[in-house]
Amino acid sequence: MIPNPFGPYEEPRFTAYLMKAWLIGDTPACSSPAYVRDNIHVSLLAKSYVRFAQSLGKPPRFTKHNPSGYVESQGAFTLRMAQEMRSRLNMPCLVELKKQKEFPEPRVRINTDVLDADALGWDESAAWDDLAAYYQRLHGR
Repeated sequence: MIPNPFGPYEEPRFTAYLMKAWLIGDTPACSSPAYVRDNIHVSLLAKSYVRFAQSLGKPPRFTKHNPSGYVESQGAFTLRMAQEMRSRLNMPCLVELKKQKEFPEPRVRINTDVLDADALGWDESAAWDDLAAYYQRLHGR
């Protein structure tokens, strides 16, 4: 399974929606706060895949890699995004967490390989900075 990657040049999905709403002064809503998902910075995912590819033997054998990021409810992830963006955007980054009543998808969908960010040379704070800067440029701020 591929987790929900987010970051600069991401496929515009949930985090793109949050960022756009905040940058125009709106309060976005999370309508599925109870789902537990695996959101991962795309830069960490890329470093993880590079390390995995480099570790394959010659000839490559069957193996798998299930990199994991922030394993938490979508509500908690939404609040994490808001917290990380407040100081970077200098905006309140308010959110509304809706009451989830329907569960047509699996309640939990996550990966299992916990990554060592330091060993991969990844900087979490810089990744959040890059995300904020990307969306500010994208939306002319």
